[in-house]
Parts: sequence; C-alpha cells; structure tokens
Amino acid sequence: MTKIWSRCIQYSKYGPPKEVLTLGKIQVDTNLSSNQVLVKWLASPINPLDINKIEGHYPVPPDFPIIGGSEVIGEVERVGSDVKSLKPGDAVVSLGMTQTCWSEYAVIDETLLLKIDKRIDLVSAATLLINPPTAYVMLKEYVDLNPGDFIIQNASNSGVGRSVIQLAKAFGLKSINLVRNRPNIQDLKNELHQLGADYVFTEEEFRANSRTFLKSLDTPIRLALNGVGGKSCLAISNALGSGGTLVTYGGMGKQPHEISTSGFVFKNIKAEGIAITLWLNQESQENVQK
Repeated sequence: MTKIWSRCIQYSKYGPPKEVLTLGKIQVDTNLSSNQVLVKWLASPINPLDINKIEGHYPVPPDFPIIGGSEVIGEVERVGSDVKSLKPGDAVVSLGMTQTCWSEYAVIDETLLLKIDKRIDLVSAATLLINPPTAYVMLKEYVDLNPGDFIIQNASNSGVGRSVIQLAKAFGLKSINLVRNRPNIQDLKNELHQLGADYVFTEEEFRANSRTFLKSLDTPIRLALNGVGGKSCLAISNALGSGGTLVTYGGMGKQPHEISTSGFVFKNIKAEGIAITLWLNQESQENVQK
C-alpha cells in the first residue's frame, strides 16, 4: 500500500472557524523519498494564531484548501532510506507552522522534525513548540539579564506569559505582569503568584499607579515583552529604563503597537520582534536541541 487515507480539519476560505472548518479526508503517499518521514499525529492544540490564520489575519499565503494547526506531537511510523536522526516509534514535534497538523498522518522532511523525550506527557509535548521556546528566547537572546533584573510583560496569563513567569523565576529575574481585568481577578493573581510572579497588576491598575511603582524599584526595567499591542504595549514600553528593549511576539489586541516618541528619542529604547518558528529554522540544530 503506497497511499493511505487521513482524516483532517481544513478550510477553503477565510472566516469564523465554526463556519469555515470542515472534516475531510486526504490521501497521504507513503512511498517515501530518502529524506522523508511518515508521522502519525497524536495531538495538536488550538492556538490564538490558529484562529488568526483561519480568519485571514496571519501573513500566510492562501493555498486552499488549508489544513489547520500550528504545533503538534506525533510518532514516527516509517523513515526514508537516508534518515539517520529518527526511527519508527520516536516522538517528534514539527518545526514548521505550515505542516498539516490537524490531520491523522503526514509525510514530512526529516529536517522539519525534532525528536523529543517520550516521557513528556502528551499535552505538554503538543504545546512544546511555540510558547515555552518563545519565552526562553525572549529572556535569553535580546538582553544580557542578570539575577535580580526586572522584566515586564503583558498577556501574562497566556501560554507564553506563564512560561515567562516560570523561566524568569528559575533564572533569578523579577517579573512584573499585566493582565486584563475580569471577574475573580484575585484568583488569577494568586495563580500567577504561585507560578513565580513577583508583581501582578491589571492594565488599569498599572496605568494608574505606574509612576509611583516604578520609582520604588531598585533598578530600571531592562526588558519588556509584548503580546498584545495598542495601549498595553505603550504601558510596558513606557516602563522601560534607558536603553531598554521591547520584544513583540504577538498582537492579540489586534491594534497597532504603540510606543512613545520620548521613549525612542530620550531613553533610546529598542524595539524588536520574534516569530519563534523562523528563529528555530534559522538556528543550528545544536542550538535548537539545547
């Protein structure tokens, strides 16, 4: 048998997910070339960027029909003759967000798969590609931070935000975390403090008290992490000290990213952006494995 049928979730036009997603079938050619791998996908999360893709808000060229998904955990079923790094039974995650994640099977080039420890539970493995690496790279690659340094972020209860909190704690950094106001906000604050957050404010609380709070810190904030945009981006970029860096990884507020002119001109702050899959694909396999 050189072809198998694979169920998939796909869309043929942009729009609300409930209206455009359909369950279909595709044929997967199992006659592998030398560097290809047949993978059985086991689990794939629904990320906010998946919704953005489906609605047409993400910079991916349309090539309908599109199979959904961005990150996924799978098991190797078969490998091509020249594949050396993988073998049947290995657990793998995809390194490319254009793979057919929301399907049962896929044929993937060896270079686009990363072997992981099979002891990692399914849910953690399925969400391993995007959020934790984004948090790690933002904390490690843009500013040379030392234990005791402050970082500030919005979207602090998101997947990336929670990873930032835990990694910052492990690295000895102090995190200032902004979240949207909601019912039972104190429960959320307590939860983030338990993860390792040093400070948690609603957006409104921080805007009202930021001047007094920032003056109370014993060292300037050197890194701000932005996943929202709009006024939220303005608030955390304004909190940066002289020479600080703003790193943007998302725009879930669907508003332009706001940064004050005085921050650029008088504090010489820097603004950069990161797409983790581009970073992973540009880095050496050795660095990615680390």
